[in-house]
Order: sequence, then structure tokens, then C-alpha cells
Amino acid sequence: LFIDSISLSTTYEQGSSSQKISDAWVYVDETLIGAFELPATVPILKDGLQNVTIRPGIKLNGIANTRSIYPFYADIKRNLLLTKDSITNFSNAVTTYKQNVIFPWIENFDFSGVTLDTTRKSTVGIGKTNDQSLIFHKAGEDNAYSCFIRMSADSATFEATSTQSYNLPGNGASIFLEMNYNTNHSLVVGVFYTASGIRVQRPLLVLNKTEGWNKVYVNLSVPKYDTPSATDFQIFFGAQKEEGSEDALIYLDNLKLVHFNTVK
Repeated sequence: LFIDSISLSTTYEQGSSSQKISDAWVYVDETLIGAFELPATVPILKDGLQNVTIRPGIKLNGIANTRSIYPFYADIKRNLLLTKDSITNFSNAVTTYKQNVIFPWIENFDFSGVTLDTTRKSTVGIGKTNDQSLIFHKAGEDNAYSCFIRMSADSATFEATSTQSYNLPGNGASIFLEMNYNTNHSLVVGVFYTASGIRVQRPLLVLNKTEGWNKVYVNLSVPKYDTPSATDFQIFFGAQKEEGSEDALIYLDNLKLVHFNTVK
């Protein structure tokens, strides 16, 4: 079985169809054959008409050795006629978000009211750029602006949070922040939350500098799992310019807070 790639189809309400599906978790008649980095040729010892399921996989927090099925992407199921000693092409593999997935926060920076704001700690502001050579592009989508932060002074500090706070599901629920980013400087991603009346700041991931736009799936599940009473979550981004380094240039786009709808 040959699988070249998996793409994502979204509705307007679900935001950009940008994705970084790195792996296919392949099942035949619901038996796991294995997880395969794409593009992949998958050895299947069965022949004849088989029920093949592909579950899209990602690198958790962008880390290659923490690969996982992404819980919010739907399975791709097909009945395929497999022939011994030949390769069947699993073409046009397209997934969607599952029906009970919700997006409490989506920010694509294309509209006037931006839902990301700097904190008092920040010495630099948040800007937007519509420079076509700099913004995030996705074929078939109208991407007009991306978020832009420049840090010039040696002591410059950047910190920004989502303008709203969110109460996230507990009981080990899957919670992710999806984001596109392009940076020549390390960038911290984390959360603020309230626990026992105290406001807590918890960094979760340091993103390294990139060679152009990248996508990452940031796992936000741990703070709520560790601290079930935590409420009023805000996403934060932060950076501290390294002394003597070139101007720090950070671009962000398509920020999505994602979890399942737990309301019965």
C-alpha cells in the first residue's frame, strides 16, 4: 500500500486547512499494521478485499520521537482490493476535523480586532504585515495578514497572551494549540491559569528558529491534568532577545485552540 500524503479539508468556521500530518497509522480490519512516516510504502500481508483505515499522525510538540495519532482528525476508511506482490495506491487521502471538535479560539490576523495582546512585561508591541513575501500562504486560501513581532534592542522582551481566558476540559481530555510560525529566534509557548486564587504562568514548549514557515501542534493537556482545579486559561507567547544577536523577527498565524465538545 503506497500513501504519498494526507491533506486536510476544513470549513470556514474551522479556520485554515494548514496541517503538518507527518505519519499514517495504518489499520487493516481494525488491526494496527504500524505507524509510517509519509510518504510510505506499507507492507500488508493480506490480499483480496480489505477494510483499510488510516489515522493521521503528528509529531507532538514538533518532536520527532513523540509521534501520535492526532485525536481531532477523522479516520480515512476505504475498502481496497489488495493484490499479492503488487502496490495499491491510496491516493487523494483527505481528512477533516471530527464532528465534535470545537475551536474556542481562532486567530488568523486577517481582521481588525486581534485577539492577542502584549502583557505589561513586554517591551515590544504586536504588529501585522501584509507583505506577500513574508506572510503565511496556503494554496486556495485568502491569507491577507500575519502577526509580526520585531525585537531590536538587546534587552527587548516579548510577551503576549490571548485576550480572552478559557476554561478547558479535564479528566485527561486532549487539548491542543495549533499554530503556524516563522522565527529567527527561540519562542516560548505556554499558558497562564488560575489555581487556588493564584495566577500561574507555565511555559510548555520552546520553539527553535526556523528556515521559513512551520506548523506545530502544542500539547496543552498537561497543566489541566496536573491541576484539575485550574481555570481561566490564557495562551501565552514569549521571547527574550539574546544580547548581541541580530534583530529577532517572529511571525505567527492561524492560532487555534482545539478540544472536543464535552458538553452533553
